[in-house]
Amino acid sequence: MSFRLFTLVLVTLSAQVSAVDFSRDVFPVLRRACFECHGAEKQNGGLRLDNTEAVSHASISPGKPNASDLLRRVMLPADNKEAMPRRGPRLSKSEIANLRHWIEGGAVIPDSIEMAKHWAYVKPQTPELPSVNDKSWTRGDIDHFVLHRMEQARLKPSSEAEPAVLLRRLSLDVRGLPPTLSEVAEFEKAYAGADKDKVWAQWVERLLKSKDFGPKWARHWLDLARYADSHGFQRDDLRHIWGYRDWVVDALNADMPFDQFTIEQVAGDLIPNATPSQIIATGFHRCTPTNVEAGTEPEESRINQVIDRVNTTGAVWLGTTLECAQCHNHKYDPFSIEDYYNILAYFNNTEKEAERTDPKVPGSIQFKGVPFKMTSTRNQEERASLEKQLAAIDAQIKKQRRKSAPARTVKSKVEMALKPDAFETEAASEYDLLTDNSLLLTGPVPDRDIYSFKAALKQKRLTGILIEALSDDRLPGNGPGRGSEGRPNFVLTHLEAALETGGSKESKPLRFASAVASFSQSSFPAANLADDDPTTGWAINPEFGKSHWAALKLEQPTALEAGVSLSLRLVQEFGGGRVIGRLRVTAIEGDFDAALPLEVETPSQDRTLARLQKQRTGLKAQLDTLADPTSEVMKELAEPRMTVMFKRGDWRQPGEKAVAGTPAILEHKAKGDPNRLTFAKWLVSPENPLTARVTVNRWWAEIFGTGIVATVEDFGIKGAPPSHPELLDFLAAKFMSRGWSMKAMLREIFLSATYRQSAVRPQDERDPANVWLARAPRFRLDAEGIRDNALAIAGLLNTSLGGPSIKPPQPEGLWAKVGGQNYKYEVSPGAEQHRRGIYVVLKRGSPYPSMVNFDASSRMACVVRRSRSNTPLQALTLLNDPVYVEAAKAFADRLKNSDTTSVLVQAFRMALSRAPTGQELQILTQLHQDQGGGSKGMEAVAAALLNLDETISKP
Repeated sequence: MSFRLFTLVLVTLSAQVSAVDFSRDVFPVLRRACFECHGAEKQNGGLRLDNTEAVSHASISPGKPNASDLLRRVMLPADNKEAMPRRGPRLSKSEIANLRHWIEGGAVIPDSIEMAKHWAYVKPQTPELPSVNDKSWTRGDIDHFVLHRMEQARLKPSSEAEPAVLLRRLSLDVRGLPPTLSEVAEFEKAYAGADKDKVWAQWVERLLKSKDFGPKWARHWLDLARYADSHGFQRDDLRHIWGYRDWVVDALNADMPFDQFTIEQVAGDLIPNATPSQIIATGFHRCTPTNVEAGTEPEESRINQVIDRVNTTGAVWLGTTLECAQCHNHKYDPFSIEDYYNILAYFNNTEKEAERTDPKVPGSIQFKGVPFKMTSTRNQEERASLEKQLAAIDAQIKKQRRKSAPARTVKSKVEMALKPDAFETEAASEYDLLTDNSLLLTGPVPDRDIYSFKAALKQKRLTGILIEALSDDRLPGNGPGRGSEGRPNFVLTHLEAALETGGSKESKPLRFASAVASFSQSSFPAANLADDDPTTGWAINPEFGKSHWAALKLEQPTALEAGVSLSLRLVQEFGGGRVIGRLRVTAIEGDFDAALPLEVETPSQDRTLARLQKQRTGLKAQLDTLADPTSEVMKELAEPRMTVMFKRGDWRQPGEKAVAGTPAILEHKAKGDPNRLTFAKWLVSPENPLTARVTVNRWWAEIFGTGIVATVEDFGIKGAPPSHPELLDFLAAKFMSRGWSMKAMLREIFLSATYRQSAVRPQDERDPANVWLARAPRFRLDAEGIRDNALAIAGLLNTSLGGPSIKPPQPEGLWAKVGGQNYKYEVSPGAEQHRRGIYVVLKRGSPYPSMVNFDASSRMACVVRRSRSNTPLQALTLLNDPVYVEAAKAFADRLKNSDTTSVLVQAFRMALSRAPTGQELQILTQLHQDQGGGSKGMEAVAAALLNLDETISKP
């Protein structure tokens, strides 16, 4: 080597070494990757890297990078047991290079380290566009940042994807649905012209205006909001909150500015003169799971909900693991326990959602919620007409009952209800004895139950028994049954009665001559209680929400001796939680007819009354479908609670008082009243350095598979550094300057050359993780998208928006294994079951199973990033699940053509948008023949196409 060349090498090395700044380039890496095990609290292997004594450790080898064990370990592959760091993201090539230069330069640690603030806590500024060599490739500002990093890595962009592939990619990204054959043909024809960029921009705009945009992008937001149709935990009852889901869809379709989108969800109820829509938006934080298990402490449950709201807010808007600071100062990020509880103070002033119905009974906790009536002008005239008809029918029924009632010979006598000496249930249900001697059943609702009742009789004579099933506002829908708020029926399938004397084990069974009731359900008359058939019974559908009684007349009046007790066994074996919620028993001593309430349904009722009741049932069902639904919302207390910090995060150990405020590390402070509205405005202030970055990064990850910050949930010190920091700041700054428009930012991404690249992997791939975006990513659709895609290809998809959740086919009996009320899973009728995936009912204790197989969650907590697995269960689901079997049959029915080759090409294009290769067509032809040809073979082809990896993936 010449002296001149040797000198040049030394100068270059010196420049590289001197260019490394410890505070800027090395210390942040050590802090993120090493301090957990080699910092102030722990020094594994005796190595501590956060002070000047670190260089004396043998593993550093100052000046000798090739001998440095520290450098060797961070360069080892992740599967090597000696590789460092043990947890978290690996060091990048540039970080390893900086570490090498630092060690080569003597591994100097300054006595005083002036640390720059972590990049995420510095307000983003619009950077200058970097210079690139291949300017002809760029189509927008995004491409300059991407190409600049590509060229630094000595990579070249991929060629543009084929037109059909491009449109399918865009359609799946924008609306979550594949393009139709006619759309593909139209696009290919237009894209073949001279001005491709203009055509592409027109199609981007066209799809962004689609009503299907909202349902596609709402899925991601509902994961963040932990939206579900049930409480969660052991008592996983359903609740009404779908109005919030519909608000999200509508807001996204309208491109509501993200700052307003945030404010309305966090504090819409506190906006002056808040609209119903703004109040419904607060369902975001009412999606929090609610624990109403028997024995739950209501205050603990409430605090857990508030903590969940703080943690969720930190994840969604701040990209921060705030939950780490619930018990102590955050170990890695600059958030203290004081910061945590100051934020918690903003959320600590809403109404309690669950409370005991009786403070003395631990098991009497009940969900109260804050239901908000979603007023609607829909069908007002029809509703008024139905109410008028219903009133007329009620008047006729009342008149008919009075006409058929027995004549009273004596004045009605009111007898005292029996106070039970003993009461137990086969299901070990909890109960309260009320002052009127009635028994209120509480706690978890059993599927079936048998009540055993015993009470001393003070009467001298017994002529009958009066059984009352009373309504109560502590029961679902006011009762009188316990099973369901929308259908609080009961079925008393059998009644056994006996007289017991003193301590004798012998008993005298009682037999009944007849039974009458205040009302009986069709096919379930009270007369069934007087027979010996244990399979019949008495029920009261549709007369819910009111008290009912049944009176049983003894075959012969019975004289009673002193010390006699009445023993009853009330069998309720129908199932579905149809058991009595509040029971009262009365012994009838004198004239049986005189002891009955005035209105009585008797065996003499004629067909006219039966016909009127049937008409009333039909009218009531129609009216119920037109009733204004409700959705759970947030509601602030008139007087705020005092908030304190909990020692070690335990609510039972209150500590110092906390005052509503924002984290100290973020210099811009919330200004205004200490409430959620002030906090919400702070979240979306242009001075907040996190919200815009975190939000655009999530959208980028949704489109490209990985965020610019790979740890989309964590922008802290332990999170991954941004792969394109200038691009992230550019997008964040532009997002805010463009009025927080989501569609504007997505448009910018979709119009880029980066987005339009082919996803084909190069043979000499040097960037397998595609960090530098030298090709388009290709990855599997999410669970809802796979189902929507299959139904769309099959021609079954119902794209109507809004309304209650739907129930597609699922294996029988799944919900019966979940705690709480028993619900009968009835598959939605007709096209309703084919609506989009976001409308599928989500019961947290038993999520829709085929979606779980594709990594959908139960949403018990905020889900920032779903996993993306690949298991045999997924293929089995696509081949055997009833939804996909039906889709394959419907798909095959669409393929009507006498020419087999033509129809197979058509089928392939319907599923994948592109034409098949010769080999692919040959395989499909062989499959069709092997399955016997005709419609049967076409079903096999359809099932195979829906199961293809390419069909369920974004191209």
